[in-house]
Amino acid sequence: MKATKKQVIDELKQLERKYEMLVWYARKTPKQIATIEGVRIEAANLEREYPNETDALRSVTTGDWHHGFNSGMLAATRFAQDALDIGIDVAYIPFPDLST
Repeated sequence: MKATKKQVIDELKQLERKYEMLVWYARKTPKQIATIEGVRIEAANLEREYPNETDALRSVTTGDWHHGFNSGMLAATRFAQDALDIGIDVAYIPFPDLST
């Protein structure tokens, strides 16, 4: 079944949220997670929602790789949404936007 433009945009928005939250999570230090209540609550929510992904981000051996992957996915989903919405040429202006 061929997806409509709206379906593609909706899927991209869901993926953007996922990768934005995982990039946010990876940028938090253990001290921030332990001592700042709002950060602790949101981190716990993400750990429940994405247990495999957050475990991978905490890995000493592969955490950096997973953070890089998530960052690339965040940039790609934002680029694709912008390209569909405002055009490819304009989508390159903020690319890769990783602000969370």
